[in-house]
Amino acid sequence: MIYALGVAQILAGVSRMAQSTLAIQHYLPQRIWFFNLFLLIFLIWWATWEFRTVDWTFPQYAYLLIAPTLLFFVCSLLTPLNLERDGADIEAHFKRVQRPFFATNLFAVIAIVVDGNLLSDEPLWHSGRYAHLVLLAASVWGYFSSSRKGQIAVALVTLLALFATVARFWVPR
Repeated sequence: MIYALGVAQILAGVSRMAQSTLAIQHYLPQRIWFFNLFLLIFLIWWATWEFRTVDWTFPQYAYLLIAPTLLFFVCSLLTPLNLERDGADIEAHFKRVQRPFFATNLFAVIAIVVDGNLLSDEPLWHSGRYAHLVLLAASVWGYFSSSRKGQIAVALVTLLALFATVARFWVPR
């Protein structure tokens, strides 16, 4: 349910920008992050299907709510809540929320990395961890990068890591 709310935040943000009467000054990293977060949520939602056989305890279930809650917050930061009041300069908005965006994303990725170890018999290291390391590094890089090119690179590196995850786990061989 919380994942669906995150997707709703993404779609509502895109809808607000599409319906705005202001001339939106778009920012490429934000557009890539819309897709990245949508894909990340889709992949996590799909991967949690593996937990359907877990004999749940309350602490395990509470832990499982951490990542979707953090991702909901990350998704809510992508677009100004009120474009008419907050302005249509998306790059300026992204710079204002950059640190909370990437810090929260980092903690969400950490929660995602650890959940398989806590909730199932997933080994501590497996080939999927390479993509996880890239996602973690990209969050740290995005937190500190102040240039437009750096933010584009962070968003694209994240996108490539997500595509690699799709290829590794879900593309038939």
